[in-house]
Amino acid sequence: MKRVIEFLKYRYIAVGLSFLMFAAFTAGTVVKGGLNFGIDFAGGVKIIAKFDQGVNESSIRKMLSGFNPVVQQIGSAEENEYIVSTKLSSKEGSSKQSLDAVKKILAENFKNVKFMSEENVGPAIGDFLKKSAIKLFAIAIVLMLVYLSFRFEFKYSIGALVALIHDIGLTIVFCGLAGVEINIPVVAAVLTIFGYSINDTIVIFDRIRENIQIKTKQTFFDVINKSITQSLSRTLLTSLTTLFSVLALYFLGGDVLNDFALVLLFGVVVGTYSSVYVASPVLLGWEKILSRK
Repeated sequence: MKRVIEFLKYRYIAVGLSFLMFAAFTAGTVVKGGLNFGIDFAGGVKIIAKFDQGVNESSIRKMLSGFNPVVQQIGSAEENEYIVSTKLSSKEGSSKQSLDAVKKILAENFKNVKFMSEENVGPAIGDFLKKSAIKLFAIAIVLMLVYLSFRFEFKYSIGALVALIHDIGLTIVFCGLAGVEINIPVVAAVLTIFGYSINDTIVIFDRIRENIQIKTKQTFFDVINKSITQSLSRTLLTSLTTLFSVLALYFLGGDVLNDFALVLLFGVVVGTYSSVYVASPVLLGWEKILSRK
């Protein structure tokens, strides 16, 4: 008989670790001044410019030092094209002025610069996008709860939902600690973690339901440990395959995709951990509460 690993034996240590990580990440985020919202949510300007040879990211940053810009090269080195983005100042309605000022500085300091595209996001639009993203998360959580209630019994959906909130909360404060810029691609990465975390949890919960139907003298505690052990090889293979893919994206995708890949990396690790040490202990606790009624 295959040896059963007693995962739930360490559930209280895991809960303590989760609280410790959340507290540490939150404190780090506060020390750094809060979440670093990108121009999608804070407002700002973004320009794609084509330069003559001899221009690099550092020289562009130096000329625009007063705007604290983010400069990223795109395409091949021969094309010499760069994305230049800056956040707005606190002054309302300054996006057009900031855009004109950045273009003027670039045109005066670099010969034959061509502006391939430009966009400016005002504070009102940035605030609207931020609120829309929050609503999107709330709707996604509610719809996920509805789906899980139909897919499983209610006690299973509670465990999966707590694990999901755990993963999203930790990921957001991790972004603050790591200085990851919160923009549309990062929001997409967080929503991807939604699906990954829930999928991993559902696999374990399906195995728990199957094992419960087998008439044995095992307690619910033992059934959960057995089910996690039986699903362990699948969980590890899926997680490692995903990690290798995201690592390739992180190291080969360039600066534009670094934040997106970093958030996914963290989310995959936390999602795998929470399926075992958050969702399953919550399910066990909920079952104990129901059995007392």
